[in-house]
Amino acid sequence: MIYLDNASTSYPKPEEVVNGVNELICNSAGSSMRTANTEKVDIIFKTRELVAKFLNVKYPTSIVFTANATESLNSIIDGFLSKDDTVVTTAIEHNSVIRPLIRLKHEKGIKIKWIKSDEFGYVNPDEVLKQVNEKTKLVIMNHASNVTGMVQNIEKVGQALKEYPNVRFLVDAAQTLGHIPFDNEKVKADFISFTGHKGLLGITGVGGYYINPQINMRPLKVGGTGVLSELLVQPAGVPLHYESGTLNQVGIGSLYYGISYLNEVGIKSIATSLLDKTKLLITNLKKLDHITVYSKPNSVGIVSFNVNEVIPSRLSTFLLEDYDIKTRSGLMCAPFIHEFLGTNPYGCIRASLSTKNTKKDILDFVGAISKVTQNYNDIRNIRIPDIYSSPSIYNVD
Repeated sequence: MIYLDNASTSYPKPEEVVNGVNELICNSAGSSMRTANTEKVDIIFKTRELVAKFLNVKYPTSIVFTANATESLNSIIDGFLSKDDTVVTTAIEHNSVIRPLIRLKHEKGIKIKWIKSDEFGYVNPDEVLKQVNEKTKLVIMNHASNVTGMVQNIEKVGQALKEYPNVRFLVDAAQTLGHIPFDNEKVKADFISFTGHKGLLGITGVGGYYINPQINMRPLKVGGTGVLSELLVQPAGVPLHYESGTLNQVGIGSLYYGISYLNEVGIKSIATSLLDKTKLLITNLKKLDHITVYSKPNSVGIVSFNVNEVIPSRLSTFLLEDYDIKTRSGLMCAPFIHEFLGTNPYGCIRASLSTKNTKKDILDFVGAISKVTQNYNDIRNIRIPDIYSSPSIYNVD
């Protein structure tokens, strides 16, 4: 199989991660903050330290672990925003941002200002900043589009927001961590959400977020923390205030081994490799007839495209069933961006590479696309029904 769906979940995992997870399953006993575990031997605290250094934030205790980036984003959006607050965000956001915001719009009357993207998924930071004022509570930006791989200029936004001390900045780094460097001394984000199973090379079911220690917000859930059990309210302070119940020790441990592997290989080396691979794929796709490419070369590893007038899910099925090539197709849980790519209503094909993909993988993939399109007139779609409607940032209910 040629695996080109790493933006969903990275595969294969490094041997170091597989061995580390197996060791934890076989030999770890007890739970974090409970039994005889201490910071010196606790894999969870060691992982906090590693994540904090990876993001270049000062305090490991500012790292909160969750089940995934979706839980992280919901925790921040629901916990931080209040009635009638104003949010500035973009058309490239994932549904893990869009849906919590829309729910709060209905339930608490929050106001949302949506910023458009260009035809490659780039959001002009100046357009974001134009919509920010003293009434803004939160700015939310995806570090890189999960549809096109376009990396955003979050540093410019974060630096400029220093002029607004009451405006907080949330960065969704689900697609970038593990692929490109992240330095929060430059970004100045107050919140950074991440997931473990993509570029960080961990297993599924683990994610987390960084929270500025000066911020206090309502926790998503309350309950047991292993300490201060005599308190009938959730203990204050990070991370206890936001982490209730037994944590996913094995999943968090997989992050430890994944990030350790990334540090050994070097993030800059990974970024260069993915930039070269996406450039090779885009160059060869553009040689084919009937192809529209929506990505520019990028270090996230994502290349999205369509065979004109072919529903992308059909093409993904052809590739999987006939050539054993795994891709992703559709709207990719990011419905608004397709208005600007011109890919409504069915989205596009996404090939997402890792450093494990070879030049042969890429050329074989392009070869498979070429073979499919040789029968172009036979695989073209029937006319798309006019009654189909697509979400738009200009008409959000």
